[in-house]
Amino acid sequence: MSNWLIAIALSLLIGGVATFYFRAIQMRRDETRAGIAALSGVSWRSFIHMVLDALARRGFGRLVDDENAADDSDYVLERDGQHWLLSCKHGSAFVLGRLTVNELARAIDLKGAAGGFLLTQGKITDDARPVAALQRIELLDGPALWPQLRDFLPPEQLAGIRARAMQLARQRVLSSWLLALLAGVAVFLALPDRAAPVVASAPAAPAPAVADVPGPTASQQATEPAGTAAATEAPTVPEQAPMDIEQQRGDVAAAISTLPDVDRAVWSSESTLQVFLSTIDGDAFVRICPLMERYEELASSRIQLTPPPGSTATVRFRQCRSY
Repeated sequence: MSNWLIAIALSLLIGGVATFYFRAIQMRRDETRAGIAALSGVSWRSFIHMVLDALARRGFGRLVDDENAADDSDYVLERDGQHWLLSCKHGSAFVLGRLTVNELARAIDLKGAAGGFLLTQGKITDDARPVAALQRIELLDGPALWPQLRDFLPPEQLAGIRARAMQLARQRVLSSWLLALLAGVAVFLALPDRAAPVVASAPAAPAPAVADVPGPTASQQATEPAGTAAATEAPTVPEQAPMDIEQQRGDVAAAISTLPDVDRAVWSSESTLQVFLSTIDGDAFVRICPLMERYEELASSRIQLTPPPGSTATVRFRQCRSY
């Protein structure tokens, strides 16, 4: 096979593998990451309605529990005459383990339920999964939760998430093909010229003839690692750095929205978090600041407390930590 055929085959291999990876695997990961951030940014009420609607597709209907009417994080579901408990932890900052699963398992035993669901946009540790399987508890965290709830996002928001993931995939595929082309050119230039005539030594001098044999072989051995290195390194395309600060803003807004005296929290600007209170119950800053101070880059952001409609209280501003 001529050198240019080898170079073309290598370029096609690198470009094809990279295209498959970025379009079939990485694009789904990007969509899931952006979708979880979007789910973390909605209010608690919107999130729980999405969850209940998704479970309703599977035949689970909400059952009003008069004994637990004040609890807005655990729900009783019913299907085929059996009861199931639903526990939701709203926010991508949660990391749930065996302790949370055991608490839900005890609640299932106390209520005589058939099983339960534990949901969060965050992460559920691997050590909790065997315990959950024994207790008939279904675990749905970040990547597993997104396919269940994505259809309940507003269509324009879902379309924007998918368009952004597709755009990133196209950029990465284009970069991959450019690198594949460069790798093919590098291999073509590195391979020895097979058409070049081999200069043989005179018949009367066998020693130089023997010495001439290792010459091309050594050249081939020197060029083969270069081609292999090019083939190995070419598919590695630097990914764009994730927007950590945007993720942190979404997480802290979602966490503050779960506070009992907060209706919702939104970022009105990059440095101001507007918190809409549902009730005036003590100093809300005492509960908000510990959540803000978890994130070093957001700890000095300005917080605007907006009282509930009809309240005589005034809007207040504060920073949990000075610059």
